Amino acid sequence: MNPIFGAGPSLSLRMLFALIFSVIAMVADTRTEGSKQIRSFLITVVSPIQYLASLPESTIDSFATHLASKNSLLEENQKLRKLQLLQNQKLQQYEMLKTENDKLRSLLKTNLRSDSRKQVAEIISVASHPFAHNVVIDKGLTDDVFIGQPVLDDLGVVGQITSVGNTTSRVILITDQTHAIPIRVLRNDIRGILTGSGNLTKMELSNLSHNTDVKVGDKLITSGLGGVFPDGYPVAEITQISPDVTKPFMQVVARPIAQVDRLKHVLLLWQDTNDRESDQ
Repeated sequence: MNPIFGAGPSLSLRMLFALIFSVIAMVADTRTEGSKQIRSFLITVVSPIQYLASLPESTIDSFATHLASKNSLLEENQKLRKLQLLQNQKLQQYEMLKTENDKLRSLLKTNLRSDSRKQVAEIISVASHPFAHNVVIDKGLTDDVFIGQPVLDDLGVVGQITSVGNTTSRVILITDQTHAIPIRVLRNDIRGILTGSGNLTKMELSNLSHNTDVKVGDKLITSGLGGVFPDGYPVAEITQISPDVTKPFMQVVARPIAQVDRLKHVLLLWQDTNDRESDQ
């Protein structure tokens, strides 16, 4: 009986046929033009399949590259923000130091007599009581500070020393309601007493009769009387006059010229020997 499937060529023979066919195909590929056309056609047919096969890998690579770029940009952005904060902090500090330096230069250029001794002091604390206008400075007995010593800023009179320790002193401001300073009107030399009101922007000129020649805008300067403040330093400017005839004196309000509400540094003033002798 014959088998259903006949036996084919042996495996060795098949390999020999395949080898011979491959050699013939390679020779034909190099010798004929038709094979090039066939190869080009096959490449054209296969290329979309190759593209589709490589698409997932290229997509993953592109996403990974994009993610890496985004992370890199985020890190760079954070570094730039930190750098900006540091630069802004340095800029703020520079502006503060520049302003403070300009203030100190103005303070030392205050119109003092050339033979007067002066020294810059720093405010280290401010009175916590709302009606007590006094501050503490970082100069004391070791710096020859004395009670009653005049204190100025770069614009005008600030106050005077009321108590002295070894390294610190207390200054009462001219706006304190217990403080009074002899003044004269710069325009006509009319004299008076300027007292504090407990308000940093308001002082009162006391005991002026209704016919006294004072005007809004008049500058008030130290008169030199009393032996505390030398003559001629700016104190205040008249801002309001109320000639109420029902009262025995005019109500005259003035604004301090010194910036008593924003003090950082002040100037201590020593009178020269000739001034002290003349006051005595």
